[in-house]
Amino acid sequence: MDILTDEHEREEAVRKWWHEHWKPIALGVAIALLGLVAVRQYQAYDLSQKQETAFEVYQLQNQLLSRGNAALGDAQKFLDEHDDIYGAILALNMANVVLQANNYTEAERYIDFAKDNGSELMQPQISIVEARLQAQNAQYDQALATLDSISSDAYKAEILEVRGDIFMAQDKTDEAHDAYLQAINLLKDAKLQISPMLQMKFDNVIQPGDTPAYKIMAEQAQEAAATLQQASQEAAAAEENQ
Repeated sequence: MDILTDEHEREEAVRKWWHEHWKPIALGVAIALLGLVAVRQYQAYDLSQKQETAFEVYQLQNQLLSRGNAALGDAQKFLDEHDDIYGAILALNMANVVLQANNYTEAERYIDFAKDNGSELMQPQISIVEARLQAQNAQYDQALATLDSISSDAYKAEILEVRGDIFMAQDKTDEAHDAYLQAINLLKDAKLQISPMLQMKFDNVIQPGDTPAYKIMAEQAQEAAATLQQASQEAAAAEENQ
């Protein structure tokens, strides 16, 4: 557009330019707005789909826990359609189920699926299940090395428990005792619940001077009940003061 000195000429030039170009400008704005709406709709849809998928995994995990091998068929159907993080999570649950049934070939297949489709965050869990499989195959040194490769402290108690299982498989009861005891003390210090399975394992190798794990669990239950009662009383007092 040429430089115009007259105000009237500038206004006429702007009107003419707008008359010639308003359609593509308006269309561009409309497309941009539609694109923004579409992106937001996709994000909402994507979030909804992820929530539904996560809930489906949760349901299948519960079925595997309660029905074991009988739930593998439904879980496999999900796996066939989800070569992603959700399938990887479920594959580890399936590996644990078949491990308990001594089906090591299938366990290895599920572990490989989790390795191929899981994220880095899943690597500690994958390594723990893999160590269990190696121990079942009497590859004890390899299983311990697999556990030693895990750097995350978040799984330390579980790693210690599996180490205890590996030592027990080798009839090394003293080493198993120490590993189980470390796991129990770690959970106790962190105020985390000791599982009934870990309690039974430790009490099976208990030594003079040890506090039985079932007593520690009872103390934890009493502390939890006292904490809950105190929180309830504080909530009631706060409500009265309102």
